[in-house]
Amino acid sequence: MKRFIWVFIILWGLGILLAKEPKFPKAVSKALDKAVKGELARDDLKVNFLRDLYYPAQGGAVYFVQFMKASLPAIEEGKPVHLFLRLYDRKGKKVEDLYAPIETSSEVYSFPISFTPGKYKMAILLGTNDLKQYSVKVREIDGGNLLNLRKLSTTPIIFLRGMEKLPEPIKEFRVYHGEFPLGLYMVKPYLEDKIQVGKTPAVFFFILGAQAQKPANTYNIVISYRIKKEGKDITKFPKQQLTYSVVYQPIPLKSHGMPLEPGKYELHIKIQDMNAREEIEKTVPFEVIQ
Repeated sequence: MKRFIWVFIILWGLGILLAKEPKFPKAVSKALDKAVKGELARDDLKVNFLRDLYYPAQGGAVYFVQFMKASLPAIEEGKPVHLFLRLYDRKGKKVEDLYAPIETSSEVYSFPISFTPGKYKMAILLGTNDLKQYSVKVREIDGGNLLNLRKLSTTPIIFLRGMEKLPEPIKEFRVYHGEFPLGLYMVKPYLEDKIQVGKTPAVFFFILGAQAQKPANTYNIVISYRIKKEGKDITKFPKQQLTYSVVYQPIPLKSHGMPLEPGKYELHIKIQDMNAREEIEKTVPFEVIQ
């Protein structure tokens, strides 16, 4: 566990995308520019943004992961669906173009991008291979307020099905099927926080704004977990003392040695920075399903 965390801390920042900027077809570029100005609305493929995650990256950048759903037609071999993404700054000027093919369909699609802190508009065009059907979606991203490093806080707390070790960091822009790369690991979240009976998910998040003790530059963080149902404690876990700021902690969904029954629960997390004498509490709702 400890070895995993240290390897992860050292390598996660390499997830910054270094892909060569593609040249978009003129019709695609025009559609994105019109959509970001509010002059075009088209949604043949029923695209919906779900949730997003974000993490600190090298050089003060933000590593941002978008999850979405779409109704794609059957994808023929050699004829992928296209995802064109254009990032605009607050003045409407293009910052970056990214492109990725989608070779197979799935329930959820995910893709990471990285940017310096600031306000952006992200426009995507998802289209069939011949571009006869497409959807254009635009969303605003306040990248300057996602990560608060000035006080004790966290990145979004998520439950994971697991992590898979990669042979090397993925540096080009790609579309995934509900998972995402972070450093040398492929991260596989429970997007809707619905977990099957008997499973043991892990909670995963970064602790931000904690005070490192010099000269060793180590943290002294104490975390306690408890599971509640209808406001009552049903499971308490021993406190964890950490010297690092990345949390990957398996959480057995049990009470008195028995798996939790289907229903809605809350995971309560108390984080204490012993160096700074500060603490915060977080609540993560989840559901156990059959």
